[in-house]
Amino acid sequence: MSIKKFPLEACGAAVSREELVQAALDEITKNYREASLSNVARSYGVSLAYVSECVRAQTGRTYKELLQKHRMETAARLLRRSDWNIQQIITYVGYENTSYFYRLFHERYGQSPREYRQSRAARTRTPA
Repeated sequence: MSIKKFPLEACGAAVSREELVQAALDEITKNYREASLSNVARSYGVSLAYVSECVRAQTGRTYKELLQKHRMETAARLLRRSDWNIQQIITYVGYENTSYFYRLFHERYGQSPREYRQSRAARTRTPA
């Protein structure tokens, strides 16, 4: 099975769609607080639209959806495992707008961050 290579205008090199998608996913996991698909496009010398299309074609989700998923999962993990206050967690995972974070969190988990933390704490205190 051969991987199609696409020429890069800026570098004169070739990169596969899979490499671009992997770079985008790496950007999310390594730099999720400030992640930007523009950084990936710029570093590979391709258009933002092209990288975006590659991510959607390979994953079935947009870059923004993948980034939000990672941020929400990280926030949920911090709510379960840390004693940071909710505002610290919101800032840590890369959101500036608190109400936007609350709305996304509630859409994903069906409860507020505070309710989520309390329900997880109650589960760990209940004897098995």
